[in-house]
Amino acid sequence: MTLVLTTGEARKRAMFREMNHNPEIYLIGGDPSRHASPEYRKRYSERMLDPPLSEFAYASVAVGAAMAGLRPFVSVHTSSFIFYGWSALVLEAANIRYATNGMMTAPVVFSLIAGIRRGGGPQHQHTPQAMLQNVPGLRILAPGTPNELDIAIHAALTGGDPTILIEHTLLEIEGEVAEDPQPLSSVVELCAGEHVAIVTYSYMTKLASDAAVQLANEGISAAVFSVPVLSPSPVDAILESVGGYGVVLFVDESIAAGSPASYWMAILAQEMPKARVGLLCAKPVPLPAAPHLCDAAIPSSAEIIGSVHKLLLT
Repeated sequence: MTLVLTTGEARKRAMFREMNHNPEIYLIGGDPSRHASPEYRKRYSERMLDPPLSEFAYASVAVGAAMAGLRPFVSVHTSSFIFYGWSALVLEAANIRYATNGMMTAPVVFSLIAGIRRGGGPQHQHTPQAMLQNVPGLRILAPGTPNELDIAIHAALTGGDPTILIEHTLLEIEGEVAEDPQPLSSVVELCAGEHVAIVTYSYMTKLASDAAVQLANEGISAAVFSVPVLSPSPVDAILESVGGYGVVLFVDESIAAGSPASYWMAILAQEMPKARVGLLCAKPVPLPAAPHLCDAAIPSSAEIIGSVHKLLLT
């Protein structure tokens, strides 16, 4: 059985479910749903911590609490703020399992509102998953649909690893959500196609799906694959999913250098040398505040369509 929910509704439902199930889940940084604060405070006031605006301090508190056996869910909100908590996340949480030979873990969850939101300027529109994927020991999830978000929250709050949950600031869409949480899939086929495969994640799945509809009107059948698990990198699952395609386009809102999609493309080019492979990413510039300049700096549905045309004509 499935439900039809928006992204916000799926987030709220998943958090209530997990918190009701596990009394060791504590919220740090306020309302994780950003829309239901009175309900959270009514239900879980004793399990909510509103810290001062010091990301270094409350990231350290959360990692320490996780090491002590709790399940902190940290709402960092604007993803750029995680840079202030970098040392607790990168030096401590990611390494504690290995530094203690498995005797201690830090199953903390950091929820980041990432991506290009328009008008945020160069200090508030980062995609830190591109940097964090280079840190062994972290699990990075970037859902692109309400169902993927439901599954990601369940996986993050029941798994044993420190987890970064990337939620795009513009990803407010509606979709089917399974009544009970399903196993986490590292690659999900959102729509079938024959001529080209488009591989992406998070908000770019919406733009890719919109592009696939327009391409279908031109007689081009495009499959869209969502990759909600960025780290550990699911390159084998991606290769298996797109192995039957001769044309593959990778799309990423991150800057190309060091992005998840650039790594996937490099592996695919190595393993499938006869395939025509393309990469579409954000321009390598600090993002401006003006919305129309932001639009010029990041991938759009029109650019996805143009990249597909170019690959098919190569």
